Amino acid sequence: MRYSSGLPRRALLVVAAAASVLALHAQAASAQTTSAADEKWTVTTSASTQGHAGKPYFIEFRGRAAANYGHLYVLYGRVNGRDEIVSSRIAGLHPAGDAADCFNCSLFNWTVGHLVPVPSETGASDGDLEEKYVTARYRVWLTQAQFKDLDAYIRKLQADNPTWNALFNNCVEFGRKIADHMHLTLPTFVWLEPEDFVNQLRELNGLKKEQLPLKDAGAGGGAALAKSTSAPPLPPQKPAAQPASTTTEPAAKPAAPVKKKPVASAPQAKPAAEPDSSLTAILKRSQNMTMR
Repeated sequence: MRYSSGLPRRALLVVAAAASVLALHAQAASAQTTSAADEKWTVTTSASTQGHAGKPYFIEFRGRAAANYGHLYVLYGRVNGRDEIVSSRIAGLHPAGDAADCFNCSLFNWTVGHLVPVPSETGASDGDLEEKYVTARYRVWLTQAQFKDLDAYIRKLQADNPTWNALFNNCVEFGRKIADHMHLTLPTFVWLEPEDFVNQLRELNGLKKEQLPLKDAGAGGGAALAKSTSAPPLPPQKPAAQPASTTTEPAAKPAAPVKKKPVASAPQAKPAAEPDSSLTAILKRSQNMTMR
């Protein structure tokens, strides 16, 4: 809810002062009905997230900015060993009307609710999950038994608040009842803006310094852990030889040596007969010469 109103702020405070008397009476009546089961609470706080051994659960009272005087709600859940939120739930009292397809539709109920009770919602409202709007926080660490008791009380408180009223039953009063159930020391003045209420609640219960926000386990924490614990990369290896691409023509195979056919041996010419030196040959040559 990030709406604004045309009602003068001074007029609201004047009416609130008149309503504070009734609120004080209501607070006194509530204190007298404290059950014996509530006495088991032993609330301790820690300035750092390292001093809550055995208390993996928490609750945060938060004030956040809005276009009017702000909103108060609680976020409670469980953390892991690195103080990262692994599960959480939001509860707060605010006028009904807003929806996923109807932004700022609770403006009418918010305006009328300064005069008469109007229908309420008791879960998360627009802006509760955005850290940039948080103006004050007070975190208390819880044991499992304390968490179960607190969760049951908050759920019942949600069921018992079907209406919202700016003066008698608003978001600050909703958070005040939760803090009272935990036996925290409460601010004396009942009509406080959400940021002032949360800061005073924190200081009155022994924590002067502001607390840093918790991180969500799903917002980088898990990924960073997986990266740090993963096996180191293997050393680079020489790539195996790849087969030749099928788009290129295979290299031509070397031509096989041509087997020479045997050449037929030519008939050798008979050597010329040497002149016959015999007597018969001489006579024969002489006869031939005579005949010519």
